[in-house]
Amino acid sequence: MEAHGTGTGLGDPIEVEGLSRAWRRFTGRSQFCALGSVKSNIGHLEPAAGLAGLVKVLLAMEHGVVPGSLHVRRPNDHIRFEDSPFFLVDRAWVWGREEGPRRGAVSAFGMGGVNAHVIVEEPPPVERGAVPVQDSHLVRVTGADERAVRELAAAYADHLTAVPDADPGDFARTVNTGRAAQRWTTAVHGTGRAELAARLTEIADGTTQPVRSAGRHVTAFLYTGQGSQYAGMARRLLTTEPHFRDALHECADLLAAHLDVPLLDLLHGDARHLLDETRYAQPAVVSVEVALTRLLAEAGVRPDTVAGHSLGELTAAWAAGVLALPDLLRLTAVRGALMQGRSTDGTMAVVHTGTATLTEALRNHPGVEIAAYNGRTHTVTGPEQDIARFCEESPYRTQRLTVSHAFHSAAMEPAVPPFAEAVAGTALRAPELPFADTLTGDWHTAATATDPQRWADAIRRPVRFAQALTTLAGEGPHVVWEIGPHPQLLPMARTVLAEPHPVWVPTLHRERNDQVQLHAALAAYHRATGAELDWAALHAGKNQRTTTAPTYPFARQELTAPPARRATANAVSHPLFDHPYEHRSEAE
Repeated sequence: MEAHGTGTGLGDPIEVEGLSRAWRRFTGRSQFCALGSVKSNIGHLEPAAGLAGLVKVLLAMEHGVVPGSLHVRRPNDHIRFEDSPFFLVDRAWVWGREEGPRRGAVSAFGMGGVNAHVIVEEPPPVERGAVPVQDSHLVRVTGADERAVRELAAAYADHLTAVPDADPGDFARTVNTGRAAQRWTTAVHGTGRAELAARLTEIADGTTQPVRSAGRHVTAFLYTGQGSQYAGMARRLLTTEPHFRDALHECADLLAAHLDVPLLDLLHGDARHLLDETRYAQPAVVSVEVALTRLLAEAGVRPDTVAGHSLGELTAAWAAGVLALPDLLRLTAVRGALMQGRSTDGTMAVVHTGTATLTEALRNHPGVEIAAYNGRTHTVTGPEQDIARFCEESPYRTQRLTVSHAFHSAAMEPAVPPFAEAVAGTALRAPELPFADTLTGDWHTAATATDPQRWADAIRRPVRFAQALTTLAGEGPHVVWEIGPHPQLLPMARTVLAEPHPVWVPTLHRERNDQVQLHAALAAYHRATGAELDWAALHAGKNQRTTTAPTYPFARQELTAPPARRATANAVSHPLFDHPYEHRSEAE
């Protein structure tokens, strides 16, 4: 019981007598309820007295200890505690749970009739669910100015270094979701306390610069094609990122009717060796791209414009609203199976030269075709023997690709009609955002995006990726993401989108930890744009808790009162005024 506790010979007996009468309606027990008053610690706060008492009760409930009331030498002789339900807490008292949850009451009387009478009960204990092991942690630092950001980063680094049992996941959740975004911001990532502290120190010493929250910026998504797949791709995201996991499981359920091998077995199970086969590789790549897109959307990152390379253009169509997800996955499975059934005596190679010189060189190699216009490099396709002869005779640097078929060649011609038929039975819609067409190099229109023959022709005709990138550059993207298992498009995009200089962000990398790479990408995006992420969504489903973190470094400034003016005979002064206010008569 947190009493008002006036500390007067008259007031205290009256309060205890009133409380005893209230208690006696329900129990005849004596001296079972602790009694104290915070006024012995901090004095009378007048209208805020009840609030202070409530805070004391909540803190005592949280820590299980009621602090003793100070300066108690001898109880008031007019209070018969032995006949009341109360005993005086004159020293720290351990608050147990002998008869159920802890319950506390507050009785306070403020100035002018401001009273507070509150009963609180602790909530039932909540069992913490399983906490997914995190490979990386993302921490935002935000402040009203650069000074505040640096000081707060230094405080964060000191806290992580000084508290050996600080959980970096709980700490990241606390500072990311419990602190409002301000004008200046930055973000870092780290695998644990030590790495986070080191990178926060780089903010504090000016190595990493905060940015001012920006207005609108253009974000482009490029979707990778076949060839980016590998066994175990995105496996760590499946266990560390709930939004990615949920999206990938949804894809697995939708593909169950179209694949004879479960998607998760292809990605991370005993069927991983089948990813080299086109009919399995294509649904696997697209599913990972869908899950990455969903994860980024939950984090607050959405594209303003999209493009895709070959297979990736189907995923881009889904991102642009042309295709529904069930249709995307069904068509991807159909496309992969149709292409898998073509002749396997073909291959492909990368040629490091320009379009004009390559076109001229191919005059002497009629069996070799250009499969993709990628900027400073091109991909050629054709029968194995023709590609081998071209690579031997070509004066340009070539690199043979490990592929199962000669994609985008005459060998793919038989797959075009049945795929056109499959697309014709699909509901297609006009793009909801700018969507570059790699068949023509121009923007998709409502006509091209909903034309089944166009999607079928993309199997056979070359990918004009460089031209599509030039078109996309007209939107002036500030950030270019590559959505896929491994960055294949960003090196090509850099040669085309040279001006202006966007920030290049790969989502995954074959040789790097999945979550570490993703957090590095999100941190780079936040630092480059100042765009606010959805921090609550990034921590959702990870069972992380709110914990202790350094407080905000307010820019405190000591105010000095101006010199007092000489008071006149009719001046009125008040302690709240910096200087007297002079009353002037109408005559003056």
